[in-house]
Amino acid sequence: MARRAPRNPWWVLLVVILAGGLLGSVIAEAVVGYPLLGFLAREVRAGVDPAVTLDLRIVSVTFGTIVRLNLAMVLGVVIAVWIYRLL
Repeated sequence: MARRAPRNPWWVLLVVILAGGLLGSVIAEAVVGYPLLGFLAREVRAGVDPAVTLDLRIVSVTFGTIVRLNLAMVLGVVIAVWIYRLL
């Protein structure tokens, strides 16, 4: 028997997750001024800040990353994945 190709490739799910996070971020920025919905915009940051630099005289490498999460972004990703699963 021949194998069936997956319905959607993995990169489509990755794009959907990124789009959901971006939409959630936009929603968080939009509701930050409203006291009733302000909890959606409260964010948690984790990462290396300030960036760490490794200077080897020939080459200089800088390492640093920050992950920002808020409730609106999480809801955006959940809704985007839910819509993805329906299609």
